[in-house]
Amino acid sequence: MFLKFIPYLLILTLSIVLWSCSGAYSKADLNGTWTGVEITEEGLPLDGVNPQALSFSFSEEGYNYIGNLNYREAGNFELTPPYLHTTDTLNQATTKKTVEIISITSDSMQLRMMENGKERLLKLAKQEE
Repeated sequence: MFLKFIPYLLILTLSIVLWSCSGAYSKADLNGTWTGVEITEEGLPLDGVNPQALSFSFSEEGYNYIGNLNYREAGNFELTPPYLHTTDTLNQATTKKTVEIISITSDSMQLRMMENGKERLLKLAKQEE
């Protein structure tokens, strides 16, 4: 009798293992302020960009971004792992952007994005509150 349930138990166990390894995370994991540590394009440091000048702040109310040359964005965000979707409502042309969260821990995050057909990686460190 027990033997006929073994395939179902194996499928359930495999599903749990895959889900736990999938990097499941939530909006709460993003909460706080994140500052750039390194930014690369096609594997090389991005010229003319100081990664420490890049920062994100996430909260239940939304997000804020400060970029190079004092560029700013703010608005709403959605999370559908592994993708982070932001909608800028600060600037006149409301735009939705999507980046991939490659990894996230309690103190670091790495984002992948495409800019003019080139892959950019941004490593961020979480600031202590």
